[in-house]
Amino acid sequence: MKFIASFDIGTTNVKGLLVNRDGGLSYEHNVPLALRQEPQRIEQEPGQWFQAVAAIAAEWFRGGVHPQEIGLISFSGQMQDCIPVGGKMEALRPAILYSDSRAGEEAARIIEELGADSIRQAVENRMDGTLTFPKILWLHRHERELYNQTVSFLISSKDYVIAQLTGRFVTDPTSASTTGCMNIRTRSWTQEWFRRLGLDSGKMPAILRADEIAGTVHAAAARQTGFAEGTPVLCGIGDAGAATLGAGVYRPEELYAYIGTTGWIASAAARPADSGTGIFNLAYVEPGRYINIAPLMNAGNAHQWALELFCGEASEGSSPYDEMERLIGAADRRSSEVIFLPYLNGERCPVQDEHASGCYIGIRPSTSRQDMAAAVLEGVALAMKQMLGLGAREAAPGRLTLIGGGAGSRVWCQIIADIFQTEVSVPSESQFLPCLGAALLGFRQAGWGGEYQDLTGLLRTARQCEVFSPDPAIAEHYQGKFEKFLKLYPALRPVF
Repeated sequence: MKFIASFDIGTTNVKGLLVNRDGGLSYEHNVPLALRQEPQRIEQEPGQWFQAVAAIAAEWFRGGVHPQEIGLISFSGQMQDCIPVGGKMEALRPAILYSDSRAGEEAARIIEELGADSIRQAVENRMDGTLTFPKILWLHRHERELYNQTVSFLISSKDYVIAQLTGRFVTDPTSASTTGCMNIRTRSWTQEWFRRLGLDSGKMPAILRADEIAGTVHAAAARQTGFAEGTPVLCGIGDAGAATLGAGVYRPEELYAYIGTTGWIASAAARPADSGTGIFNLAYVEPGRYINIAPLMNAGNAHQWALELFCGEASEGSSPYDEMERLIGAADRRSSEVIFLPYLNGERCPVQDEHASGCYIGIRPSTSRQDMAAAVLEGVALAMKQMLGLGAREAAPGRLTLIGGGAGSRVWCQIIADIFQTEVSVPSESQFLPCLGAALLGFRQAGWGGEYQDLTGLLRTARQCEVFSPDPAIAEHYQGKFEKFLKLYPALRPVF
């Protein structure tokens, strides 16, 4: 075996690459995805996930890679989805994505029936309408015929692709942690809850270890993708788990931040954190290991909104992204008083309010486009800083590892360093680290490595990083903005 093929199936694109036994990355490819958005409703067609994986594989084989050189396929994927699949492995409707909050009434019914304390003791997370369990109940109430036709409700985008490749319905404990119906300690479905709510627990996928082989590529999938028939396919891991592995974070109290379409600040832990603060607890790759994650509903999506608003028509020879970098780079960040609340899709942490919205505060006649664009990225960074105080860590770490597509914005990295007043370390090819994390799951199967603690340690020492140092001259200004930022949501909550 020469390569492990690894895919990260996100919201806006699918990334794929090949990883060798030294952790080297090659043949990176990226396929964009389409999204359907309405107020409180965000959906995606699952078929395009599989099509994107097949398109990336086709590029590899056209580029000279032989299917037999790929000895294993692994996945990372967006979690907390609700993907109803029928008996012929077909998606019965568009997937209801993690950021879709239509099932608020169903979440309230679940809490009334089961009790908030019993829910928290089992799953170690608060129940809300973005979780998969309330979404399944929503389908049972509003699309009953489709519910009855469903053979399995899948949780992660990668679960759907694995089903297409192997014919099996599986998920991993990290993804299952986002459903609201898995006992996080036993890593099993809370079957009694389904019975009490009139639902069928038999429609849930099998929970396998992330590094367990889910099945092999069957003949039809081999014809569609070009992978060799019989190639083993791992169960894989939800995107937050893959990102944590890719960031080299495995030991308790190690910390990193991720900026994708959504974002988070997360640390590895030996026990679940208090979910009452808004922190989300995930089962990690091995039993007895957890990820304490403070999730942001609004991160890269806020950047994209600002880009389209301020840089929708880039100058000739320049991309909107480059134009955005120049625009914010020209802002006077040392004096601007504009503050942006980044709650474009509501928020889950540290604010727990699906009705919260984005807004600007402090606009004056002198306010420029540059100031307003910069304020959007500052707003996300200020929300990230607010989340540091939710757990045991009250202050910024000596160095913050930053990964995800948002880390490709150098001006954003500098803003985060200045607001946190700490060094920000961005690994090279940061956007592909979830793919690398998913690939690490296969190293034992391939005979390429042993313990995850050792593998993540090698990642940290071997990778190249760009480091952004904070500007102490702007520290007092940003501290003042942060103190105002903390007051804004409580003051505006009645308006929302």
